[in-house]
Amino acid sequence: MQNQALKGAALVVVAMALYVQNDVATKLLTERFDAFQVMMVRGVIGAASLFVVLRLTRTRYRWRHALSPAVMVRSACDGLASLAFVFALAEMPLATLTAIMMLAPVISAGTGALVFRERLTGRLAISVALGFAGVLIFARPAAAGAGWPMFLACSATLLLSIRDLFTRHTSADVPSGLVALLTTLSVPVFVAPIIAARGYLPMHSQDFILLAYAGVFAAAGTWIFVQATRIATLAEIAPFRYSAVPLSLIAGFIVWGDLPDPGMLMGSLFITIAGVLALGSGPSPKQEE
Repeated sequence: MQNQALKGAALVVVAMALYVQNDVATKLLTERFDAFQVMMVRGVIGAASLFVVLRLTRTRYRWRHALSPAVMVRSACDGLASLAFVFALAEMPLATLTAIMMLAPVISAGTGALVFRERLTGRLAISVALGFAGVLIFARPAAAGAGWPMFLACSATLLLSIRDLFTRHTSADVPSGLVALLTTLSVPVFVAPIIAARGYLPMHSQDFILLAYAGVFAAAGTWIFVQATRIATLAEIAPFRYSAVPLSLIAGFIVWGDLPDPGMLMGSLFITIAGVLALGSGPSPKQEE
């Protein structure tokens, strides 16, 4: 892999680790509070933290960038995907849901090659396919059933794939931090009317601390992931998005005591091999030109 691809891969792994931390905190909160309320408060905290960082780093941006179609569609897709994910998360184990949603890297890599002509090397294609096979072994979606949570998980997966395409299509003039800020704000915008109609449950200080933890980690993960998609192709970073699966498995064991079965361990092994293959891949034909 070239330097930019390696940097993109490293950023994706960091982003996945941050997302898993956010998912753990969110699942803990949705066990006690309405999911809409959790997402609204988390989004406000995350957006506020990103705005402060943008100001402190003196990042130059123009608010007219927020009106660009690519940024607006990306933000809407991410916000809707987040809503679907959280409602599915309330009904499914974290590791299983994370594994099911890892269809998104496969779709992103394929559509990236079609839409942006990001040609795949044979080794990268094998890596993406092997990682996805590991996800299927891990999650066994047929065993999970075809109920409402599965529908939400699949909807979130499709929305995230569309989001990735529009991230690549976003102008380089739009700072990654602004893209992350607008994406984080999309969730409170969607759920605020619902909260106004359904009412707001009081929260204690420890709940706000956990929400701040989730909000900051989610916002940071979004910023880092946006940056990764801008410096490497969707195919190059796709195998490393699978790192969320073993990370969520570890988190599920630490927090809820969920023990992996042999299928989960075998799937995790496939995912690890996929990452190693991707690291050893050469530059794509596009990079060699």
